Amino acid sequence: MDDYLKQTILTYNDQADQYAKKTTKYTPAPERDTFISLLPPKAKILEAGCGSRRDSAFFVSHGFSVVGFDLSNKLIEIAKKQVPQAAFHVMDLRNISVQEKFDGIWACASLLHLKRDEFPAVLKRFHKLLTSGGILFLLMKEGKGEKIVNSASMANKPRFFTYVTKEEINMLLTDAGFTVDRIVPWDQQDRQTERPSEMWLSCFARKV
Repeated sequence: MDDYLKQTILTYNDQADQYAKKTTKYTPAPERDTFISLLPPKAKILEAGCGSRRDSAFFVSHGFSVVGFDLSNKLIEIAKKQVPQAAFHVMDLRNISVQEKFDGIWACASLLHLKRDEFPAVLKRFHKLLTSGGILFLLMKEGKGEKIVNSASMANKPRFFTYVTKEEINMLLTDAGFTVDRIVPWDQQDRQTERPSEMWLSCFARKV
């Protein structure tokens, strides 16, 4: 594992219990509702970077079949205990070994932990894993550049982030073979007033 990613996973492992509790406050509810509205009943969902199970639990509760994976073994341990109805694996976004096809892929704030030049191969793998008409959701941080961030919310421990513009992620998705349905920018402070202002991009794309 590259050093930048190793640092990030060590942080998630170290903060797994606290992170699992904290993320329930920051649920991307509008995006989840939109995502499931675009899927057929009892669809198969791949959660790429599932964390501790927050969104997997939601999908299971709505009758969907879920496979989730994450590189943090501590978060996967929590997910397995909390949502036994789903299948969880410790796996790298850059080496997804599942062979089945999915109606939807939910990659919520996970791709952004990779370097920019790693995005195209991962997006092409997502495209291959989707059924015809399948839906991809990405949540990305809006901006430019790549950097290590030591945030107070994670005990000032390091995590790596890559920031993208709306135009850039649109081009990356198109180049990977997707049709982009919508890319919506939003400020996290508008949803949780106690959080600092930071812009995100909610991206919905389709395999056609």
